Amino acid sequence: MKSPVDISRVRPSHDILGLIPAKAARAVGALPLAVEGDVLVVCLADAADIAAMERVESIVAPRKVQFVEPGDAAEFRRALRENYPDAALTGELERPEALFAHVLRRALARNASDIHICPTEAETLVRMRIDGRLQTDLVRPAESAAEFTGYIKVLAGLDISEKRTPQDGSIDTESGGVAVSLRVATVPTIYGEHVTLRMLSQTREAKQLDALANLGFHPRQLKLFEESLEMPDGVVVLSGPTGSGKTTTLYAALRKLAAPGDLHVVSIEDPVEKPVAGVTQIKVDARQERVSFEKALRSVLRHDPDVVMVGEIRDGETATTALRSALTGHLVLTTLHTNSAPGILTRLVDLGVPPYLVASTLRLAVAQRLLRKPCRECMKWRAATAEECAKYGWDAANPPRLPTACGCAYCGNTGYSGRTAIYEMLCVTDDVRKLLLKGEGESDIYRYLKSSAPDLTLRGDALQKVLEGETTLEEYHAAVAEDIDMSGEAIDG
Repeated sequence: MKSPVDISRVRPSHDILGLIPAKAARAVGALPLAVEGDVLVVCLADAADIAAMERVESIVAPRKVQFVEPGDAAEFRRALRENYPDAALTGELERPEALFAHVLRRALARNASDIHICPTEAETLVRMRIDGRLQTDLVRPAESAAEFTGYIKVLAGLDISEKRTPQDGSIDTESGGVAVSLRVATVPTIYGEHVTLRMLSQTREAKQLDALANLGFHPRQLKLFEESLEMPDGVVVLSGPTGSGKTTTLYAALRKLAAPGDLHVVSIEDPVEKPVAGVTQIKVDARQERVSFEKALRSVLRHDPDVVMVGEIRDGETATTALRSALTGHLVLTTLHTNSAPGILTRLVDLGVPPYLVASTLRLAVAQRLLRKPCRECMKWRAATAEECAKYGWDAANPPRLPTACGCAYCGNTGYSGRTAIYEMLCVTDDVRKLLLKGEGESDIYRYLKSSAPDLTLRGDALQKVLEGETTLEEYHAAVAEDIDMSGEAIDG
């Protein structure tokens, strides 16, 4: 038998739990954890209970079983109730309130960032985004979708009679003593309403992301970013795809700026993700055309702010107003959708901002992505191949060790647990200003960045994190791949 399992860290998936029926699992005290090869790993309350072992083996036959014991008996009982709740035994999960409570507990236990209620023709899928990947966690009868969706809409303060128009709302609740804020969005589909719940929990893991030092910056990156926040004026722009962690980085920056209490910090957001102490937060209401980003920004500048955060630059007017406000002594933080840090400069010009204004106000351009971290419990190391050494510039005579994701009970058999950020940073120096004012494009500015500071590119940061075991080469390829210039050809070197 293996060494005792820290059951509080185990995240069994719905498929794994389904291998042993709820009644049988609760009756014999058995919790399936993971499948390793062709062997099912099962945690048993009593490691000496031969009858329980035989019952489990008969249920999962012909699959082989590896039994393990829990490190903490009380924690095991809690985990067994959480994964096989009383409601599952009594049929109470058919009630929407019981199902919602169960789904929320599962999402918190698995550190999910989003919950999706997906109606299909044959069934209702409850899916969770874990470490950036969607996983089906529960499958319910198709007819249960409308009642479950209606219950969520009531909690979110939405109109339950309106099923043909998208709606947005929020839910503030708690689960297991943890405060949770949920952003709720509904959209009609051909099989009913699809509901997405964005989770903003106050777990220990979530609170760790409140500090810049915990976001995955390397020392040089953190120094550059913090120095940009100490400037009395100028613009700092973050870019990246949806779900790349831009808002988390901005909120951590706002907390750092607001902490001393001697600055007037204002944010303009759509929507306001969560309250930040010491920050005046304004919600955009663009649908009613009362408070747009541009209108709010013009008004805010009359309130003597020291720092202004604009949630997103969406048009030329907002971009120009934001950059001009930096000329009058304000530090502006904002986001923009581009693929790279150099792309921020050219995108601002494309939006109609004069190149001279971009050159004189932009201080730092940052692009970021999120990559999954290999599970520390099952991660293995291997030597880089000769081909990899040649491709990435490593010493083939002394090849570096690279992490490999495997899969175990602690990571739900995915091989990954948690995510880290990678960053690309372009400081707007005199050389960069000259390139911009000469009309050089994104690829030209990127070549300058790569030649002058290769460690500050997404590629350089990701490969460094691979060598440190913070992510894998597979994740690097999925998120960054190769350096591509604007003509679509790979950039040499």
